[in-house]
Amino acid sequence: MVRAEPDTQLLAALTADQRAGPRLLAAGLAERWSLAGLTPWVYAVPKILAGLPPVVKAATPELKAAQREFFVLVFRVLVGKHTGPRLPTLLLAVGADRVPTLHGFGQGPRSAG
Repeated sequence: MVRAEPDTQLLAALTADQRAGPRLLAAGLAERWSLAGLTPWVYAVPKILAGLPPVVKAATPELKAAQREFFVLVFRVLVGKHTGPRLPTLLLAVGADRVPTLHGFGQGPRSAG
């Protein structure tokens, strides 16, 4: 079940580095608001944060760990669990307006569809 309100205790405990991933994710939602757009985006965010090009194909063990850590954080923020459905599908179900709000960034951009 998706959270009704942001988990302020969880959000307050995040480091600046931990907040960077969800903030970048939320910033790119509006222009990628489709399954085809969100799927590469959720994998690109940890790459960008690691200083890599978003389209890099070779996944090192470190990158895989960073992606997993990012996914767990987003799941914790949105649903309070460490796992869930495919992240792009979950984001679409939650909605472009609610994702940034649940991440503690206020009202998100309006989705086109």
